[in-house]
Amino acid sequence: MNLLALYAHPEHAQYLRSRYFVEGAITGACASPDIPLPDTWLPWTLGDIAQSQGASAKQIDEIFEHLFGFFKHTLAQMKENQLHVPDYAQYDGPSNSAPLQDYCAGVMLAHQSLEKLWASAWRHMQQAKPAEAPAFAKDLKHCLLVFSTFADPRAAIEQAHARAEPELEKKLPLIAQSLESTLLQYVSISGRLAAFLPNQFETFRQDPKSPA
Repeated sequence: MNLLALYAHPEHAQYLRSRYFVEGAITGACASPDIPLPDTWLPWTLGDIAQSQGASAKQIDEIFEHLFGFFKHTLAQMKENQLHVPDYAQYDGPSNSAPLQDYCAGVMLAHQSLEKLWASAWRHMQQAKPAEAPAFAKDLKHCLLVFSTFADPRAAIEQAHARAEPELEKKLPLIAQSLESTLLQYVSISGRLAAFLPNQFETFRQDPKSPA
């Protein structure tokens, strides 16, 4: 499932950010250690807030129905270890990868907006199993570096050149092939952190390496 049907209606799409960004942002919301309420993530999907206020009640209901449907579908994919990077999220150079950039930018917006939830889970993990913190930190840093790189590959390439690391540009196509495994690792980290939160008797996220 994706949001293609929603964006097939220009009267709805005009109020939203790009489909690729919205799908990335909702995926990021679903991957939080503590799932945010709709009033937290719904505003991320909107384009011009002032313009969206002109939408009719029927339009709003239809838009939210699609967004909630995608949200629930993404949660189910995570629970069943069936989450995949969308087919459109392909890297074809820094100037020809807009869908991938938007998707990763959406994931990054979600993470940055939910930093307090991530920090809370992180603190509980450190208190319970401090010895595991370095590995968690290393893995999470890797995931966020990959997402941020493909959210703005041109900036990543420029920064790499400034660090005298021009080889990054040639490596990006290969790194892009690991994007799905990176997303699964990100979800796995979140699920493991969620287990340390109070009243978290179970988590919908499992280790991708283990059977569903």
